[in-house]
Amino acid sequence: MRIAKQWLSDWLDTRLPFEDLAAVLTRGGFEVEGAGTTGPALPGVVVGRIAAITAHPHAERLRVCEVDCGERGMRTVVCGAANARVGLKAPLALPGAVLGGRVIAEADLRGVPSQGMLCSGAELGLTATEGLWELPDDAPPGVALAEYFRFTDPYLDVAVTPNRGDCLSVKGMAREIAALTGGRFRAPRPRGLKVGGITPRVSVEDKSGCPRYCARLISDIAPGKSSPGWLVERLRVCGAAARHPVVDVTNYILFDLGQPLHAFDAALVRGALVVRGARRGEEIALLDGSTRRLEANDLIIADDEGPLAIAGVMGGMRAAVGPATRSVLLEAAYFRPDTLSRTARRLGLATEAALRFERGVDPELCVLALERATALIMKITGGGVASPAVDHGVPELWPRAEPIRLRLGRIHRLLGVGVPRAQVARLLKGLGMTVTASHGDLLVTAPRFRFDIRAEVDLVEEIARLLGYDDIPAVWLPQAPVSARPRALGLRRAADLLVDRDYHEAMTFSLVDPEEQARLGVPAQTLLRNPLAAPWSALRASLIPGLLTAALHNRRRQQGRVRLFEVGTCFRAASGPGGVVAEEPRLSGVVLGPALPEQWGAPARAVDFFDVKGDVEALCALAGQPLLTVSPDGAPPFLQKGLAAALSLRGETIGFMGALAPAHRERLGFEEPVFMFEIQASLFAEPPAARAQEPPRFPSVRRDLAVVVDAAVPAGAVLETVRLNAGPLLRGLVLFDVYQGEGLDLGKKSLALGLTLQDFSRTLTDEVVDGLVAQVLAALKAVHGADLRQ
Repeated sequence: MRIAKQWLSDWLDTRLPFEDLAAVLTRGGFEVEGAGTTGPALPGVVVGRIAAITAHPHAERLRVCEVDCGERGMRTVVCGAANARVGLKAPLALPGAVLGGRVIAEADLRGVPSQGMLCSGAELGLTATEGLWELPDDAPPGVALAEYFRFTDPYLDVAVTPNRGDCLSVKGMAREIAALTGGRFRAPRPRGLKVGGITPRVSVEDKSGCPRYCARLISDIAPGKSSPGWLVERLRVCGAAARHPVVDVTNYILFDLGQPLHAFDAALVRGALVVRGARRGEEIALLDGSTRRLEANDLIIADDEGPLAIAGVMGGMRAAVGPATRSVLLEAAYFRPDTLSRTARRLGLATEAALRFERGVDPELCVLALERATALIMKITGGGVASPAVDHGVPELWPRAEPIRLRLGRIHRLLGVGVPRAQVARLLKGLGMTVTASHGDLLVTAPRFRFDIRAEVDLVEEIARLLGYDDIPAVWLPQAPVSARPRALGLRRAADLLVDRDYHEAMTFSLVDPEEQARLGVPAQTLLRNPLAAPWSALRASLIPGLLTAALHNRRRQQGRVRLFEVGTCFRAASGPGGVVAEEPRLSGVVLGPALPEQWGAPARAVDFFDVKGDVEALCALAGQPLLTVSPDGAPPFLQKGLAAALSLRGETIGFMGALAPAHRERLGFEEPVFMFEIQASLFAEPPAARAQEPPRFPSVRRDLAVVVDAAVPAGAVLETVRLNAGPLLRGLVLFDVYQGEGLDLGKKSLALGLTLQDFSRTLTDEVVDGLVAQVLAALKAVHGADLRQ
């Protein structure tokens, strides 16, 4: 909800500076999403009136306009707009004005001097209309456009929660601010209307869906009238465009009072207006140009020929108000929120009217909104006669607020602070509630428009808001130490991830056979002085030997698919006599058998190196290190060459992964390939840095490259080179194809890379992207001898 200062002052008297209002609303439970002024300053742009038009002597599409600038005199302006005509009022940028970085100057246009520029709304950055921006009739020539529209008026964008439908209007926000600040809320009342003429025929068949329906006929509307500038500007501030004075008034009342209205062209209504449920198969052509098929539970406004509007959601085209309208039927109603919400959601229609009806509109607003709208329409359009208002209401079906017992002790227990009875009564009365004493407690009745007040706790929440959460002391809240440093993930969180990826946790002995470790080539052996037995005479230097034993045990007991992991401590031998044995926690895993459980949804295949690599990458991503370096150099000797890799982080080796070498596999008794990994706990010691950034406003660019390299060059090394040379614009990098065969030289392979580039501050041009791609290709050529595949 956008609140402009000038508009708010219609409803509120307060000494609080407008710039302090955001803090007050925030303390009151509202979120202020933005602030600014309602429009640009536009120095040098004034209201101009075209007094005369002549043809341009040398250009068929141009015309020479004599523009009245009031006290500034007459200006000659050359214009090519199709809607330029005598009497039109439009913005005029005088020489020296700056529009979009361009300075307006006197110019010679095909032999005719032009002393300024008549402007469209798009050129001013205000509207998207084509042609000259047609200003209201009451705009005085020569007045600065910003002064006429009050563009310097400050505003706040306030997010209103779904339970506070009463604040979806300037009136509602003013009432709330008055309660929060102690200001005076005043409700302007329309002057009495002289009524007469024929009362419209209206009937309500579905009283449960429409407990109140008011209507009035306004006739003798003068054609060719336009909405005054203040009304056009207030609608623009709320994001609505001026269309027709009658429609503009209904939109204005919606934003001002929170009561949606709708106007029908009375000459196009056939017979009586009927509020009823739709008949199955009925269709309606709506104002947005779409046609919707209705269902029996949809509430509509109809006449003798069929639907005219979907009640509370959107009007139809058949009786739409337009330039030819001379009389209107104006409606103000209360529709049940659940009935209207169901229809709006089924049809996918989200309108300002539906938004308010869904959250609840005060039934008592109908008459006030109808009276104010009638007075404005008659004032602007010159409507001569307003009929008596029709009011079909069933008060017993209106939402009713029951008295709620409020206990002062309950306030103290919930807020931790006592509030005097007189202060409680004063605060709640400021919100329009009725408060009476009852046996030491208070009986509180919320006004009808507060649909969110249903229980005692709701009243306590209102008291807390009005007191100010900052002023409520934390006298009994539980105390807990808080550290600004984020907690490390820990190995247990990594273990949970492996369980999610279908691993089972194992626990193996920390005492191992030193001879078996020596056969595997595990370097450091920490021997015990008094071992229990020879097979348990050393502390393990790796978790892998124990996991291999456990995997073989499972495999020999008909477990075809084995996926084991362990979180445990490894030991590093002391350096020199009397040295201290170093302990190091690690995370290891061993996998063999089918990649997926037996199923019909995917073909059976054996697990491979890349399955394990995917598990390791998931662990790295969990630790906030998705770009872990993978290199075949430095892998343990018990891994198979070509299917082994060392893992390093910031230049330090932290683990390995790969396949068990065939010689060790046969020696141990495995009949199929066995894959494994081991990672030091240091990967998970540092918590991943949480970095918040706004969603990108500019599009990304995808470029695909296919490069040819030697078959021995690891794809990971190629990807690392791309990351190092692509710079900060690289947002994503994927290897989506590897090819060897026909069309490539022997010993070569093709790697297809997808680069996603994006800049958060601008849209990338082809020149920037092409330069960056050329930079990447040059680096690949220099480091790996890569050539672009033709």
